[in-house]
Amino acid sequence: MNRKLIFFIVLLVLTIIIVAVVNKFIINNDGSIEEVSFNATVLENNGNSILVKPEEGSPELNSSDKIVVRVPVDNAVLKELSEFTEGSKVKITYNGMIMESYPAQINAYNVEFSK
Repeated sequence: MNRKLIFFIVLLVLTIIIVAVVNKFIINNDGSIEEVSFNATVLENNGNSILVKPEEGSPELNSSDKIVVRVPVDNAVLKELSEFTEGSKVKITYNGMIMESYPAQINAYNVEFSK
């Protein structure tokens, strides 16, 4: 019984540490969520999502050479992205979290034409 209790306590402590570390990297000291931006080229437009290729030297390129970008307006609705045509250069702002699939996926705060 003591081994089970010790195992449970160790597991609980590790869980708390992992949550604290994740919060440190995602939430800034002032409580705002971190925003990360990168530039990319649009490869394909599917209406409410775009497939992009990050620019050379971008840290996102280390995750994947192609990323599907969506901009949620609320829990059920995605922003229309049809203005971004194939070949457009865009700046994507998101929370720094990339879903590791292929192609990778992100939920962005904003997508705009890069200058």
